[in-house]
Amino acid sequence: MPYRDDARPMVRAAYEGGFVLPAFNVCSAEMIRACVEAAEEERAPILLQTYPADLRQLPPPQAAATVRAFAEPASVPVALHLDHGPDRATALRCLRAGYGSVMLDGAGTGFEQLMRDAGRLAEVAHVQGAALEVAADSFDAARDDRTDPAVAERLRACGVDMVAVSVGTAHGRAARLDHDLLGAVAERVGGPLVLHGGSGVSEEDLRFARGVGVVKLNVGSALYRALRRIWEASAEAPDHRAVYERAREALREVARERIRACGAAGRAGSA
Repeated sequence: MPYRDDARPMVRAAYEGGFVLPAFNVCSAEMIRACVEAAEEERAPILLQTYPADLRQLPPPQAAATVRAFAEPASVPVALHLDHGPDRATALRCLRAGYGSVMLDGAGTGFEQLMRDAGRLAEVAHVQGAALEVAADSFDAARDDRTDPAVAERLRACGVDMVAVSVGTAHGRAARLDHDLLGAVAERVGGPLVLHGGSGVSEEDLRFARGVGVVKLNVGSALYRALRRIWEASAEAPDHRAVYERAREALREVARERIRACGAAGRAGSA
């Protein structure tokens, strides 16, 4: 089941099937390979995604080519997403490189301008055959912005495919979802939602989330912590190959756990 140039069918399948696509932040071949192997072991569809800082390590054409190289022979759907795209120019670079989905981050942008940008970018993304995710809220652990359901509804009306919502999670730390707020947002939006800061979201919270239309969970910190543990414990490794092997094993276990928590295991055939 080859690399998916267009993530929209995967998003629709998750929304209609009541499961969440785990979206793993990656910036190296080791991370990409480990997540794809975990997806195959769990028979799950996944998204791989690059953060803007990751693009300095792995520019969009190279990121797309590397993900494609591992995804083409895989037996599960894999698509590539731009996480926290800071502007339209970055999103367009990724779309031209073959990303199946991009995010426009609304941080620091006035809401009316964000809606105009989102509407224009949605048109381009759809012509290119790709999905668009948009958020207006901060996901900074130092802040506690919460999504206004009316704001989320207006963003969805711009033609975007997914709306990222802030309902208790934050990057880099465990948190509990505000079920009442998430339910209220889901009712107003009536379409696919995204949670950021997904490394520490409990399985119980994820069961609720996938029941109200969350289709994507971002996972970054859990992978980075696993890598750090391997680096710190590998001073006596016989060579770099052994370090890479240990890293892939640790990353696979993190990915497998998040896949199962998302309810994505065994869903490859439906996406």
